[in-house]
Amino acid sequence: MLMLYFNIIILICGFITYGACNNAIATIDLNFDNVLLAQNGLGWPSQLKVAKGNEALMKLRIPLANQRACLVTDPAGNEFDVQQPPNNRYQKWGDGCGIRVKNIKQEDEGRWRLTASKANDSIVGWIELDVLDITSPEAAPPISLQDGETHTQVALSSIDNAYCVVAKPFAESSLVPGQCTVTLDRTTRAVQGNWQVFLGLPGRVSEVQTKRHVTVQTERLDVGYVHDAAQRLHLYCNILHSNKEITFCRFQKTSNPYGYNVVDGLSDGSYSYFGDGFELKQCGITIEKPSAKDYATWRCSVGVQIKVGNAMQQQTPMQALISVTAPNIKSLGNLEKNEGTIRNVFVQKDSPFTISCNAGISLRYCWFQHPNGTQFTPVRLANEEQLFWYTGESLEVGECGITFAHSNESDSGKWSCFMGPKLNTGIEMKDQVEVRVTGPLAANLKEVPVIVGENATLYCKTSNGRRALKYCRFLSPQLVGMSVDSSVTPENAILDRFFFTTGRDLNFGDCSLSITSVQEEDIGTWTCAAVVDNEILESRDSIRVFLGVAPRRPRLQAGIIGTSAGLSVLVVILIGYVTYKRGWIQRLLTLRIRRATTNTEAVGDYAFQSRSSAQGSISSTILGSVSSGSSEESVGASA
Repeated sequence: MLMLYFNIIILICGFITYGACNNAIATIDLNFDNVLLAQNGLGWPSQLKVAKGNEALMKLRIPLANQRACLVTDPAGNEFDVQQPPNNRYQKWGDGCGIRVKNIKQEDEGRWRLTASKANDSIVGWIELDVLDITSPEAAPPISLQDGETHTQVALSSIDNAYCVVAKPFAESSLVPGQCTVTLDRTTRAVQGNWQVFLGLPGRVSEVQTKRHVTVQTERLDVGYVHDAAQRLHLYCNILHSNKEITFCRFQKTSNPYGYNVVDGLSDGSYSYFGDGFELKQCGITIEKPSAKDYATWRCSVGVQIKVGNAMQQQTPMQALISVTAPNIKSLGNLEKNEGTIRNVFVQKDSPFTISCNAGISLRYCWFQHPNGTQFTPVRLANEEQLFWYTGESLEVGECGITFAHSNESDSGKWSCFMGPKLNTGIEMKDQVEVRVTGPLAANLKEVPVIVGENATLYCKTSNGRRALKYCRFLSPQLVGMSVDSSVTPENAILDRFFFTTGRDLNFGDCSLSITSVQEEDIGTWTCAAVVDNEILESRDSIRVFLGVAPRRPRLQAGIIGTSAGLSVLVVILIGYVTYKRGWIQRLLTLRIRRATTNTEAVGDYAFQSRSSAQGSISSTILGSVSSGSSEESVGASA
């Protein structure tokens, strides 16, 4: 039996007490009865994993001086010298005792022994070789992430790899040791796309490339409506891609001030809950017998809460609009908003002002254009130094508004509001607003056309919304002052003609004067004046009253009259043409010439020549238009 001896130097302490220990050197002989245990540390590497088709490199850790032979014993017990291998799969490797095994196969798995020898000495070592199957990443489903999540771990591979290199879209590659898992500080839509992953796998030199498609889902409301076979109408407003919980579900027609509270399993016979339950984040309503008025725009509101720590925390309700059309209407409708009459917004100078539009459908975005062409896209209010910010309930309910911190005279003019529908692409919806930067009180119309004898109204109102007035007065062009309020009615009108416009109120910022039977003395410049609540100075504005143009006859009537006149002329021409053919005109001209000759005998030569010349020219004009005639008549005309 081969005996191996090792000398170990140890310190022997004769006493435990500190300071009483004497150092001594001793030699202990260790012998190993298990030769394999001793040889385990001489083979390199002691454990080797190689995938099929790759190569294995094995050798002894300690070179043997003056080595004469290097023998290899494979797992099957076959022995050969590396200098004389049995085939070209084997090749000597390194300066000492080593071997390269090419194109590793399954039968190569097991213990390989290397023996280096010389005349009177030898070294033996062995290596455990594991043969691995070629592993290829399987086609994996897309990875779905939640937008806005923090510290999200993304596992990119289930294969046992030593490391991986990850290349995200529009980002630098990162090297990940061990299992291929990436942690995102905050998930955004910028990480969407194909991720390139390079895996370092055991037993393979070349990295394995794979792709993982990553999608980022944004929390949103899935809204719509359906009709079933029983002609019931179902509206739904479900939350997608969210970890929030539903606390309530409400539906309201935008034309009604009231709504419907729908809960799992609740119905009143006309309206019922629709969906699979709040647990699945589904909010819906069923209209059992829909009528024409139900085909309108509905607003759905979903109350939500989220778990923060160990407590549930209420969140801002999620809302959206659903435009419901009748079953026989298949088109989406015209997204162009009917502008109609342009709305007027009165803004007090040097004060904040708001412009708002409402689309009636959920919006993805909106923006405004200043009268000078500058464009503004409203954003949320983040600090007090912002010049403008979004105003409104939300884009989801179709509200688009913008508030500016300060106004000046250059803001007067026509503003345009452009809105992009959420569920449709194409032409943006457009609305227009006329902005007038004024004082606290402004005339609704600066110029009012009137007609004497008819009625007219002069109207002034507060800027920056409705604000109460302390009083209201008007000054006429004749410098007659009048104080009016709702107590001055048509029954007790001032001078039997002037009274406060019915339906308006000083408390709502209205300063309005109605005039019964306008007189000429009312033509000119009027002044309205009042003290607005929270203001110190009186505010006033002027209104020019002028005579309007009397209404013209309709073009249709004028056309009829013109047509009748034209037909009359045509009839006369036709009659003249027919009579000419019959010789009437010739006899009529002969008679006129004879009468002219008789009349000229009693007057002087001058008168005769003048009339003869005049008649001759007229006759020539008439005859020139006649296609035929006798020479006698022509001579008579020229005489």
